[in-house]
Amino acid sequence: MSEFSIAAGSQPSADETANPADAANPASASPTAATPGRADPAPTAAEVASETATSGEPEVDALPPAVATDHYSKSANAEIWWQAHFEQAAGQVIDFLAGDGISLEGKSVADIGCGDGIIDLGVAVQAKPDRLVGFDILIHDAEELRERAEHYAGIDKLPENLYFATSEPTRIPAEDDEFDFVISWSAFEHIADPVAVLNEVRRVLRPHGVLFIQLWPFYHSAHGTHLVDWFPDGFAQFRHSQDEILRKMRSQGDQQMASDMIEAFLTLNEITADGLQDALRQAGFRIVKVALSSEAVHIPAEAAHLPLSQVAISGIKLLAIADGQPASRPESEQPEPSDTPASGPRHADPTDEPAAADPQAGSPS
Repeated sequence: MSEFSIAAGSQPSADETANPADAANPASASPTAATPGRADPAPTAAEVASETATSGEPEVDALPPAVATDHYSKSANAEIWWQAHFEQAAGQVIDFLAGDGISLEGKSVADIGCGDGIIDLGVAVQAKPDRLVGFDILIHDAEELRERAEHYAGIDKLPENLYFATSEPTRIPAEDDEFDFVISWSAFEHIADPVAVLNEVRRVLRPHGVLFIQLWPFYHSAHGTHLVDWFPDGFAQFRHSQDEILRKMRSQGDQQMASDMIEAFLTLNEITADGLQDALRQAGFRIVKVALSSEAVHIPAEAAHLPLSQVAISGIKLLAIADGQPASRPESEQPEPSDTPASGPRHADPTDEPAAADPQAGSPS
């Protein structure tokens, strides 16, 4: 592929404009489908207006749950989780590229933040790349993935074109110009230094290679905390203090699940769509295709001061190419070398550090 191009006047297909959240919860594709914590469809705007007229501004706790689902929910049925990632998420990656005539078949592909590897397995099986390497800062359990594959898909052996490797927070263990494509699914909201990682992506991506990024949900959107199991109404990050959030999680539900999700919550970098674009620019990338996700939500008073571009955009899928020079970073902004996955989340209190993660678990994706 010598040049990335999009046919003039072409429109994204239905698959390309689908909400990334639907990939993890098929039921969310229906506007009236049940959402965790909500049995009935959300009230109409007229109903909300009527409540406001009779009783003043609605109480925050009376607001209807936000119309969105959280694919980080560890309470999801294991089979649904498998299908959402092996079939649907992998399919969305393939279809988003295919919408511009791009095929992964016979190509070299890297995945940044591969988590449990289910999406990578789906892409390896469906798209047939020559080689797909999943990178993550946590050690990947390939045997667990194989057992899941055998149970849910009848695959008794991982394909020979699929590999996994442990990366560092700002370093990808790969050669320069090693990959034709780099993909990343729901990882960049957790990366402490997106620019440093994108510089590494540019390094390992071959000239004229293509980067695919999916991010859902953005921090400022309804379920940006990833904590739908504890806060189904959404916008918990603005309606509750961090201490209140952590206390509730540590006092309710399965505590292993709570520990996993506290870790996911505390590593959120609060990046926005504009912030992601800026990080890409700094690393010398140019976005050439984008699809935004947005759902109908009721915005609580605590979040009313935020731009709609933050609270109303829940996710993004994009393609980018490296056709610019990386911007030099001031010495004061250079990342500190670290041997740990993260030096501490920006909004985390030192006393609220999560318990050590199971090194075999992989990161959420």
